[in-house]
Amino acid sequence: MAYTEDSDVKIFDPSKKDDSPNDVMSYVEGMAHHRQNGNVDKAKELGVEMALAIYDEDQSSKLSDEIFLSAEIFPQLCALMLFSTEAAFNYYLPSPQLSAIAANAFHEVMSRSNLPVYDEIMAGPEFSFYFLSVRKGGEHTAEDIGKVFAMLCKHKDDQKFIDEGTRLYLMTLNEIQQKITDMKFEN
Repeated sequence: MAYTEDSDVKIFDPSKKDDSPNDVMSYVEGMAHHRQNGNVDKAKELGVEMALAIYDEDQSSKLSDEIFLSAEIFPQLCALMLFSTEAAFNYYLPSPQLSAIAANAFHEVMSRSNLPVYDEIMAGPEFSFYFLSVRKGGEHTAEDIGKVFAMLCKHKDDQKFIDEGTRLYLMTLNEIQQKITDMKFEN
């Protein structure tokens, strides 16, 4: 079946980009505020700590079954953890600027790490699948993330994989939300 009708396709038009001087000033003022109250340094620290935690903790203790550490599944486990960490930054930090700072620090440490699948994950489609689940929204987002995890692991309808993906996503969100609360970011 060929699709020829594309009226719903939106093409980015740079001439319509809204970068009014007020928006730019608001951004600059927000960054100055976050620098002055220490939030920028806290966001960088959070990103670095979350990256280092991936190596410092015994990952097997977080898993419900050793199968998730197998060579076939481990890259998908890593992709889920990377996505969940970045999602938590976006959900719980007080501004998009701080989320970007934390994510940049996180990925900087991860890119220099010994995690052999990091570059593969960043170049692969996994984040897109997870992002689509989050964009869809609704009360079943965590379960949708679990279903994506199971699909990417080639265990599409396997409830054990769906449950593990859902659990790890929620656990990561909760851990990072608590860490952000403990760090006492200013608004």
